Amino acid sequence: MKVHLNDRLLLIAGMIPRGHAVADIGTDHAYLPIYLVQEGISTRVIATEITRGPLKRAIINVKKAGLENFIEMRHGPGLKPLSPGEVRTAVIAGMGGETIAGIIKDSRPVADSLELMLLQPMRNQPELRRQLFSMGFKIIEEDVAIEDSRYYEIMAVQRQTPGSIDDIDITVGPVLRKKRTPVVLRYIEHKIAVLEGLVQPLRAINTASGQKALEKYERELKMWKEVL
Repeated sequence: MKVHLNDRLLLIAGMIPRGHAVADIGTDHAYLPIYLVQEGISTRVIATEITRGPLKRAIINVKKAGLENFIEMRHGPGLKPLSPGEVRTAVIAGMGGETIAGIIKDSRPVADSLELMLLQPMRNQPELRRQLFSMGFKIIEEDVAIEDSRYYEIMAVQRQTPGSIDDIDITVGPVLRKKRTPVVLRYIEHKIAVLEGLVQPLRAINTASGQKALEKYERELKMWKEVL
C-alpha cells in the first residue's frame, strides 16, 4: 500500500526534520505516518486517535502497508497518550485553533519536551497564536497550502520566548507577514477580499452588535492590507 498525500499533508511532511520520531495527533487514516516511514523521513511514528472507528481504520491501513514495526497506534485524547521525550516532533492538524491550544495546555510536560510542533488549525488562527505566545512558544515558520480552492495555514512552533509581539503577529502571523511567495500572496489577497465582503454590508447596520463587528473586521482588514 503506497500512500500519496494531499497538498496540505505534503507541506506538513516537508517541515518534519528527517530522523525525528514523530507523533501524529488525530491521525484519522494514518496516511501521514505511513508516508513518513515509506519516504524515509521517520522510522518511528506514534499515531493517536480519540475515537475507536478512525483508530480501527488507521490500524488496518498500517497493516496493509506492512509497517506495524514502525508505526504504533494509541487510543486517547490529544497528547495524553504520550510521555515526555517519546518523540521529537508532534503534528496536530485539522482541528480548530482553540482545540489545538487546549490540547497543548492539557499536556504541558509533553508539549514542553517536544523539539517541534507542527500545527494546522482549521479556524481561529489568531486565537491559537495568542495562546501559544502566552504559553511561551515561538512560531519559527509559517506557510500556506491550497487544496480544493481552500487555504490552510501551517505553523512550526518551538518552546522558546516569542519576543516582542504585536497585533499583526497575532492576526496574520509573525512569519506570514514577511513572506512573499506566490501562494502566501494569494492567501493575503483572499483574506482581504473576504474581509471586504464582511465589512461592506455591516456599514449599513446601525445596531450596537453590528458596529462592534464592523470595528473588528475593519481592524483585521487594515492589518492584512498593511502586509500586502
